[in-house]
Amino acid sequence: MRILAGTLLPLLLLLPLSSQGSSAAPARIAIILDDIGYNRSRGEQALQLPPEVTFSVIPFTPHSKSLAQKAHAQQREVLLHLPMESADSGRRLDEGGLTQQQPEEEIRARVNAAIAAVPHAIGLNNHMGSGLTTDPRRMGWVMEEVRRTPLFFIDSMTSAESVAGSTARRLQIPAIRRDVFLDNQPDTIAIDSAFQMLLQKARRDGYAVAIGHPHSATLHYLEQALPRLAGEGIELVPVSRLAYQYGRALDPPGRWQDLMQLIIAMPAPSSTRLDFSR
Repeated sequence: MRILAGTLLPLLLLLPLSSQGSSAAPARIAIILDDIGYNRSRGEQALQLPPEVTFSVIPFTPHSKSLAQKAHAQQREVLLHLPMESADSGRRLDEGGLTQQQPEEEIRARVNAAIAAVPHAIGLNNHMGSGLTTDPRRMGWVMEEVRRTPLFFIDSMTSAESVAGSTARRLQIPAIRRDVFLDNQPDTIAIDSAFQMLLQKARRDGYAVAIGHPHSATLHYLEQALPRLAGEGIELVPVSRLAYQYGRALDPPGRWQDLMQLIIAMPAPSSTRLDFSR
């Protein structure tokens, strides 16, 4: 399979990135590499990708701080990849992770400790979390702590029932969601298929967000594919640009209703005649 993948990659990259070609309207994509921090060599290989590719760093991992520092030195955006409990009880939770059994005070303290543990983080997304992100109460505690910082939020959408993004926006935190996982199957054909889905979504909606991981196959594919984006009318951008443009916070409940009530309550003018003497 490894030999087959190596043979197919050059052939795949000779094909157009999208069947719609470069005549389509300009579109933007952001790519986040999750799980940075455990493997130093893969992290350093990822540093060779364009600086628009975002690093999402798991706190308290052996190389989290050094790789975050190196990414920042390249003017590459860094996210906190915050570990959260999975709905699958067999998934191991990383150090400092959040669970549904933890009391409020512990969850709040762990959020702040994780933020402090990743240098230069300007946003965060969830690592795993198919269990915790469906819990409105606990996501409220998490986002209330995030609100004290200037961080934005990317919902990794590890569960279709996630309320993480909507909770963040309700608390005036810019938040968008992941559209495509690039490497659920870390082989060349599957990654290429996911990448085409990413481009199709971006062309349709104007933007799209992908999450990948520092697998050898993923890094090799991106090394070959990303330099070709501009020629196809696709712009690779840091994820913060999309978060702040498309992740605008929701209006506080009742805001427009209160404004209408204020307008209705205003006294009618005593005269419709305009006075320019003043």
